[in-house]
Amino acid sequence: MKFSRYFAIFLSALVLWSAVDVFSTVPDRSTAPADVEKTKDFAQVRAEAFKSLISGDFAGGSALLDSAGTLAADSTLVKAKTLTAEYLKIRAKSDAERQAELSAAVKRVKLARLAQGYRPELLKAKLDEKLWKHIRSITDSVTSADEFLAINSTSQPADVRKVVLGHLDSADKELTSACALVVGRKGPWPEAFRTSAKNLTRTISGYRKAWLKDDQPGSWRALKKASEDVHDALIDMGVLVTKEPLMAALVHAGEAMELTDDPDAFRRQEWVVELIRDADKQGRKLVKEKKWLDAVMIYGRDGLGGIDRDNIAFKEMFKKTGRHVRVQSIYGRGGVSASKTPTTNKATTAPVEDTPGRATTPPEEPKWKKMITGIDTVMVRTAVERIDDNYVKEPDYRKIGLGGLDAVRVLVTSSRAAETLSALKDKPARLAFLKGIDRQIEQMRSAKSPDCLDVKEALNRVLDLNSDTLNLPIEVVNMEFAEGMLSTLDKFTSMIWPYQEENFRKRTLGSFCGVGVQIRKEPGRAIEVVTPLADAPALQAGIRAGDYIIRVNGVETRMMDLEDTVKLITGKKGTDVTLTIRRSGRSKPFDVTIRRDTIRIQTIKGWRRLPGGKWDFFIDPVERIGYIRLTLFTSDTADKLHRVLLNLRRAKPPVRGVIVDMRFNPGGLLSAAEDVSDEFLARGLIVLIKGRRGQSPPKNATFRGSYQRGKVIVLVNQHSASASEIVAGALKDWGRATIVGERTYGKGSVQRPMPLKSKLASLKLTTAYYYLPSGRCLHRTNGSKTWGVDPDVPVKVTIRQTNRWAEIRQETDILKNVDADRLTDLLKKQLSEDVQLQTALLPMRLKLLAETQPAQPAKAA
Repeated sequence: MKFSRYFAIFLSALVLWSAVDVFSTVPDRSTAPADVEKTKDFAQVRAEAFKSLISGDFAGGSALLDSAGTLAADSTLVKAKTLTAEYLKIRAKSDAERQAELSAAVKRVKLARLAQGYRPELLKAKLDEKLWKHIRSITDSVTSADEFLAINSTSQPADVRKVVLGHLDSADKELTSACALVVGRKGPWPEAFRTSAKNLTRTISGYRKAWLKDDQPGSWRALKKASEDVHDALIDMGVLVTKEPLMAALVHAGEAMELTDDPDAFRRQEWVVELIRDADKQGRKLVKEKKWLDAVMIYGRDGLGGIDRDNIAFKEMFKKTGRHVRVQSIYGRGGVSASKTPTTNKATTAPVEDTPGRATTPPEEPKWKKMITGIDTVMVRTAVERIDDNYVKEPDYRKIGLGGLDAVRVLVTSSRAAETLSALKDKPARLAFLKGIDRQIEQMRSAKSPDCLDVKEALNRVLDLNSDTLNLPIEVVNMEFAEGMLSTLDKFTSMIWPYQEENFRKRTLGSFCGVGVQIRKEPGRAIEVVTPLADAPALQAGIRAGDYIIRVNGVETRMMDLEDTVKLITGKKGTDVTLTIRRSGRSKPFDVTIRRDTIRIQTIKGWRRLPGGKWDFFIDPVERIGYIRLTLFTSDTADKLHRVLLNLRRAKPPVRGVIVDMRFNPGGLLSAAEDVSDEFLARGLIVLIKGRRGQSPPKNATFRGSYQRGKVIVLVNQHSASASEIVAGALKDWGRATIVGERTYGKGSVQRPMPLKSKLASLKLTTAYYYLPSGRCLHRTNGSKTWGVDPDVPVKVTIRQTNRWAEIRQETDILKNVDADRLTDLLKKQLSEDVQLQTALLPMRLKLLAETQPAQPAKAA
């Protein structure tokens, strides 16, 4: 028996020694032809297995590993298979969670439709407000319990547990009272309510049990999961009692579409088609009733605009309703009036009127008086000329002119604007103005081929008409005409009026006084946090990427522009600002008060924070895999990256591969993107900039880069935009990096600030698009099927999954002088929750394994 085993080992050794000879291209003449062929098969299958794995075909590559393993013993194959098998389990769990969230979102649409049909019964029985108050009280109790859920604790003091259990007991009592209100009621809605209530009772019980386990390993994860389960159940209950069931259905349908792999197929489903039809019908009804705020919600990004982004009719309705809401917010006394039906919280369908910080009074003086300071007609006329000379596409002057005229008309017909613009109360003058502007609108519609001069002439006529009738402040007419005409172009083109110039310059500086958040604004949505900045007050206060700032010091942000929001958030060092935050997974918005400080933007980060604040850039010190996080592209980003890459190469032992994480990177300077790309590319085009008037000289890579040969994997997601897309696209097109994550944002347009008059105002105009070396346009235009950068290895995750690791990273980003073991533990938790980063690590490790020569088995002694 021993002899047979040793003989088998000896034969295996011969096979592997033959494989080594094949790799050396000097075959052993004593090897039998069949063995040589078997060795060649092994080498080929091994190479194909690693190729499949590295490309992201983990299941197919794993099968090939099994095949290769039957041909020869190889420890690298065993390690590759182990790594892949462990990852596939993690990925399966992540995908199952995403599917569960998709199913939950679809279920909530159905619950909302049930609520929509049953709401008249609740109103008739006067139960709507009572039920809502009970659900709101439950939400308050659970949220209070969540406040004690600390990231860095694995056990909670007994006194904390006592307080938490008290909150959960209060939640149970409120739920019992809510259920008593529907006793005896029959039908689909009451049954759904009772089923959801039982689920909420069960999850609260589970949350209570999780808090009672004080010394269990991984108890933080158990607490987190139990909290998520309670909030899921609360969302279901909130949908059933919401005062705005149709909007709730739209919100959750939009969430479901974002989670699905085929949005087009999702939209074709019968229940989705029916929902879209009903919502559009309701939206048009609201427009007729002049309920502009409710209508803009229906057609905005949280409604039909999110479900069907390329629908032209919905876009036009959103613009139309948005103009009315904008006028109300600027000129109405007290801003936009609260609608009879409260607006919806995307996370839970909680009404805004029941959330902290509700604004009921305007700023200290009418907003429009500050806004119009310094505006004159020359600025608007010059803006039209700049569009004619430089806009990225051939301007549609009919649409531009009609946009300007309609915006002025909306102002004049607004009863809310008449509250602060007394001239609008003169009915004969107002009717005369409307008659004149309607005539101009008809002339613009019927004009054969209107051009730049026709638009300027339309402005002149409106000003003359105003002078003859209403005599509104000329600055107001100029501003509204300009805003209206620019709204017909693209969402990135805008005026920078004199009152905005200072804040616009502030956003381009490397330091300023504020709270330290990168923010983004989509039309009709609240301000979105792209990411909090390192060491900034916002990060320390717990603000996260993906949060929505729905109010600043009580002032609504939905219809604000970005510059206005920046002005509210920034301020003198040492002063406080209160942000009302809406967060996915939280049952209601909440206030965060933050003290402003000087913000210095740190654009390069590593994996582990070192004492003193510096970074360790090795995420895997054993395999020598580096990790570099690029948060923004500023003037010094490329220089800092150059130094980091040089240090990684000079480390002992040196780096063997680098992961570049550009998730949540909103972009920045084009020159920085070009220089960062140059660090990794030795030759070839980086980006081409083309507009209507031609193209800029192509930017090519040079030999100056510090990491032009090492292995690179780039992480991106749907929030990676502009400059980060240029870098990812260039590295992908030249085969320099494997791209992992999600398709990028698709912001591939160039905006140039163009002075309009003595630099008192500017036009931020879209003048060109970015094109990758492959010729692909990065920008997402209406109806386009391709945009941004597609990942080589797609990894779709949910907002909740992202929040888990992002919450921990906020902790690890600010930890410097702490116990090393504690930081190590937190970083392990962070990585375990970050499926996209784990996916990036796997092909990097496999690439390194693929280079390893097949291991030779030990010879028999």
